[in-house]
Amino acid sequence: MVTGDQENISVQAIELCRDLNRKAAAECYRRGISLEDVSVAALYSSFDIAQRFKGDPFAAVEWLRTGIDLMERQLMAGTGNSVDLSPHR
Repeated sequence: MVTGDQENISVQAIELCRDLNRKAAAECYRRGISLEDVSVAALYSSFDIAQRFKGDPFAAVEWLRTGIDLMERQLMAGTGNSVDLSPHR
């Protein structure tokens, strides 16, 4: 069972990683890489990391699907968020 402190530490770590990934994506976009290509690269990078975590590539894909399902539920509940990478921010 996860304690409140463990949950808070995990959320902070996730937000730190998300912030670093957003900055990398914004830099790629500033260098002229399309947001489509940046997004596809992020998906492959997420797979690479998930495979290292899960070991088996098929388990990694399933784990990513579970994460996407959670994100979708959060968006539908109005608790998710998105980030604008365009230079017009």
